[in-house]
Amino acid sequence: MSPSGIAVAQPKNRSKLSLLLRLLGKNRGEAWDRLLTFADFQTDRLRRKSTAIPVSSGDCWIRLGEALRGDLKPFLQEDALLAIERTVARGRDQLSANPAFGMFHGADFSLARLCYAICRLRKPANVVETGVAHGVSSAFLLQALAVNGTGALWSIDLPPLAEGADDQVGRLVPAELRTRWHLLRGRTRQLLPPLVARLPAIDIFLHDSLHTYRNISREFQTVWPKLPPGGVLLSDDVNLNRAFEHFASRQDIALALTSNEEDKDSVFGAIIKAER
Repeated sequence: MSPSGIAVAQPKNRSKLSLLLRLLGKNRGEAWDRLLTFADFQTDRLRRKSTAIPVSSGDCWIRLGEALRGDLKPFLQEDALLAIERTVARGRDQLSANPAFGMFHGADFSLARLCYAICRLRKPANVVETGVAHGVSSAFLLQALAVNGTGALWSIDLPPLAEGADDQVGRLVPAELRTRWHLLRGRTRQLLPPLVARLPAIDIFLHDSLHTYRNISREFQTVWPKLPPGGVLLSDDVNLNRAFEHFASRQDIALALTSNEEDKDSVFGAIIKAER
């Protein structure tokens, strides 16, 4: 255990193949799911990448604020945001010395800040995210919910196939923020539909799980009916394929845009559902 309380896994010299074979003997269903994931990635190699042109960071905040009928920028100055950013940055630096899986799996801080600001503005009852990794976006969302004094975060994650991966999922989320957090382990293909069915509405949705065309499209289509007018759909790494771009062509959308991320060479996307 590190001084910050973050458990850091020790390195293990096990190949993915050996881990998959071991998993096959313990959990055949999960092993099959991981093989399907590999097949999804291979199929995506044949697809065209996104052709959407990202807007500037400043323009992104202005246009989203206008679509949401509020100003997002003042939330960037809140002490609570600055505090969670310091906490996550410190924990991320310590964890990066010996991660069980790549730090690139997590959201960058530009997307995490946007999650915080939208959550503060909208004061959602239910936020759903797919993909947790070490918990960057989860921590920012939970901090916003704590400041709001209302709402819950539902997260679904199947960690990468790596020794010690389960122990590091969500490790950047401070203990005091976890009372509003419901973390479900597994593939979204199996867990997202029943979760969506039992929630009365989903005010904010963040996709950051398996970034294949089929998985992204399936998640968006599953969640969209439960987003109310003015609901927000966010997605990390939309540049990898055209799933976000194709979904954004729907007629019931008030705004759809993409923007470059600050901390990694990637693009996130945001969609606001139109008023009826």
